[in-house]
Amino acid sequence: MNAVHQQKLHCLDFGTPEGRWSRFGSYYAMFPVEFAVGVIEKLTQPSDTIVDPFCGRGTAPFTAMCLGRQALACDINPVAWLYALTKIDPHPALSEVEERIEQIQAMVTKKDKEYENEFQSLAFCENVFGFVNAARRTLNWRGDRLDRTVMAFIVHHLQDKLGAGMSNQMRHSRALSPRYSINWWKSNGFSEPPEIDAKDFLIRRVRWRYAKGISTPMKGQDKPLVLYGDSARKLPGSDIFGDLVLTSPPYSGVTNYRSDSWLRLWAIGEGPNLPDWNPVQKFLDVESYTEMLESVFGATAQQVRDDAVWYIRSDARVKTKDTITRVLSRLLPHHRLEEKSAPYLRKTQTALYGDAEPKPGEVDLIYTPI
Repeated sequence: MNAVHQQKLHCLDFGTPEGRWSRFGSYYAMFPVEFAVGVIEKLTQPSDTIVDPFCGRGTAPFTAMCLGRQALACDINPVAWLYALTKIDPHPALSEVEERIEQIQAMVTKKDKEYENEFQSLAFCENVFGFVNAARRTLNWRGDRLDRTVMAFIVHHLQDKLGAGMSNQMRHSRALSPRYSINWWKSNGFSEPPEIDAKDFLIRRVRWRYAKGISTPMKGQDKPLVLYGDSARKLPGSDIFGDLVLTSPPYSGVTNYRSDSWLRLWAIGEGPNLPDWNPVQKFLDVESYTEMLESVFGATAQQVRDDAVWYIRSDARVKTKDTITRVLSRLLPHHRLEEKSAPYLRKTQTALYGDAEPKPGEVDLIYTPI
């Protein structure tokens, strides 16, 4: 069994560092690890470079690293960037991560435990709420690898089912409306948040994640470059050029990272304590969606080779799919398009949130050079 094939299996095995870190980062609308492994292994060779301008929690660049490839990735959502960079480049010393968590606990003040609204009082016990506020005040997650790693663990475990996270009963990937959450908790017997010691809870989860070590690039390979911000501005100018674009842009009228991640954005100090429902990020109209795709895919084209393959996972609904194909047909006139249906095999995340309408699934748009 060659080293790359071994790494492929490791990406899916919780008994390895690759398997434990590959699924790190609870996030709405994320690539399945198995999907990324299959595409990268099929369409690239070792040492090739993968580019993902909408990298989300970093599945594509992380998988690329595990399979002996280079990667260039970017995301505009700071929560996504936090996850992606941490799984690729976590602080290497477990003992120092534990010590930093203990330091945060020691910094909690009485004021940190003061709730600002009813949602907070029902979502988190005082110990957890105080710990998160102390972390918000203290951690330099943008500029310090240790602080980034600790903050990534906090937001990863911030919300989840009872016992799995630090919150009252919640979905792990998406934060719902505060009013909806309050009404649901009160109607279903969850009128008080669970009592949790945030420090002990996080240290147990950190130890499990680090138990098999951390993932590192294969010999001779660099760690993926993961950028934070608008890909249209951040990608151009890099000295990295891709052989494969593997990405999935936001689906028009479906995802809105500001509202989907509002609670985690608050936790890292990048959003208010109640959500802003501004629909701009949802790209409801075709004009704004087209403009966004043109700018991001245009910048991506500057960082890939002329003979690069573009593999785009799209919503099968007409608005998203037709807009993507219209933009890429102009951008890639010397590529041919192949479409592969990717129907949903399980309940969708929107179905879990009460949307029972049938969904057309997804479609893979594969552009190969003629």
